[in-house]
Amino acid sequence: MFGYIICNRQGLSEEERFRYEQTYCGLCHALKNEFGLMERFTLNFDMTFLAIFLAALYEPEEQTKEFRCVLHPTKKKCMLQNRFTEYAAAMTVALSYYKCLDDWKDERKYHSRAYAALLKKSYCKTESLYPRQCRVLSESLQRLGEVEKEPEASVDEALRLSGRMLSEMFVYKEDFWSSSLRHFGYELGRFIYLMDAAMDYEQDKKTGNYNPIIKMERKPEDMRGILEVIMGSAAEEFEKLPVVKDANLIRNILYGGVWQKYNAAMASSASGKKDTQ
Repeated sequence: MFGYIICNRQGLSEEERFRYEQTYCGLCHALKNEFGLMERFTLNFDMTFLAIFLAALYEPEEQTKEFRCVLHPTKKKCMLQNRFTEYAAAMTVALSYYKCLDDWKDERKYHSRAYAALLKKSYCKTESLYPRQCRVLSESLQRLGEVEKEPEASVDEALRLSGRMLSEMFVYKEDFWSSSLRHFGYELGRFIYLMDAAMDYEQDKKTGNYNPIIKMERKPEDMRGILEVIMGSAAEEFEKLPVVKDANLIRNILYGGVWQKYNAAMASSASGKKDTQ
C-alpha cells in the first residue's frame, strides 16, 4: 500500500521541496532514534505526508538540524523534527510490520517473514504507545484478509476496512479534530486500496490474487471517475481544516501527486495499445 501519497516536485517551490525533504529526513532519523537502524528501511513518503499533514494542523514546536547523510556524504542536509515525525515513525513501523506479515501469508515471501520477525520488538513498542491505532489496524487487516477470501463478499466491505485502517492513523489523539481526521483518513485509505488494485491489475489477473477491480468486472482505465470521487471527498475534508502552513504542499500531494503513478500507467497502457494496432 506504500508509494502513492507523494508530491509532484515540479509543482512545488524550492522552499516547499526543501521542507518536504526536511520532514522526510526527520522521519528517517526518528525511525533510527526511536526504534533502531533496521527500522530505517521502512521509510516511505506516505508516512512523510502523515507527519506534514498533522504538523500543519496542530503546529507543534519544531527543531531543525544539519547533518551528513551516509547516502549523500558530500553535501550537508537538514532534518526537521517534531512530535509528529516521531508519531509517523511509529505508524511506519506498524504498517510495515503488518505488510510483511501479509506478504508472507499471501505470497510466502520468506524475506518478508524474516523482516517481520526483526520488526516485532519495535511493533510491540508502538502497540504499547498507540494501542487504539494498532488495534484497529490489526482488526481491519485480519478481517480484510477474510473478506478477500470470501467469494460472496462485497467490494464495499473491503473498501470500508481499508478506509477504517487508515482513518485511525490520522487521529493522533481524541479531540475537536478527531471526526474530520477520521473522515479524511478513511477516504484516503479507500483511495489507496483501489489505486493499489489498479497498479496490480495485470499481475493479479495472472496469479489469481484477489483484486477488487477484477471482482467489479472493470479495468484500471475505468476507475478514474470512482477514484476522483473518493479523493475529492478526502480533499473536501482537508479544505474544512484551518491549515495555513504547508497548505500548498498538502494540496500539491492531494490534487496532483497521488495521481502520478496512475497517470503514468494509463499513458503507458494507451501507448502500448496504439503500438499493437
